[in-house]
Amino acid sequence: MENIMEIIKKRVSVRAYKDKPLPKKVVQAILEAARYAPTARNLQELEYKVITSKAMITKLSEGVDQVIRKEGFPLKGPPSGRPSIFHDAPLLIIITAPKDNNFSASDAALAVQNIMLYATSIDLGSCFIGMAKLIERDKNLLKALHISDDRNIAAAVICGYADEKPEPREKKMTAEYFE
Repeated sequence: MENIMEIIKKRVSVRAYKDKPLPKKVVQAILEAARYAPTARNLQELEYKVITSKAMITKLSEGVDQVIRKEGFPLKGPPSGRPSIFHDAPLLIIITAPKDNNFSASDAALAVQNIMLYATSIDLGSCFIGMAKLIERDKNLLKALHISDDRNIAAAVICGYADEKPEPREKKMTAEYFE
């Protein structure tokens, strides 16, 4: 069994997935990993939208793409012919939190990190998807996801069986010590 530091160093952002659904047991275990992430003041106000429907993932991806085109967000690469913003992953988890929770981004980031590390530990790929926040610009998509007006999208992550094996990237470290 790998130790936690090996898993941390092995984790990479995967952007290509096999067309193979995850077993429900695996999805539940991924959510269990998220559940055990700490939250500020132990408020535990995160909610998870667990999406395994290809049609729904495609609808959300197309909605985000429309927002990008309409509002002219700068992206790497050409604007046409972009792949799905969710990279055709079989699992998309959107994490929501109350709009008045000042710590929701941190809480959600901790949950996503648990998800990604757990996924890595069981040989699944994962990737944080920051552009999922743009779903908030489409009221119809928010309605489809049952996200009420008092909540926002704090984070999103995809998981699945990797169809690529990206090399780990060099990680920078800037630290200032006070002793």
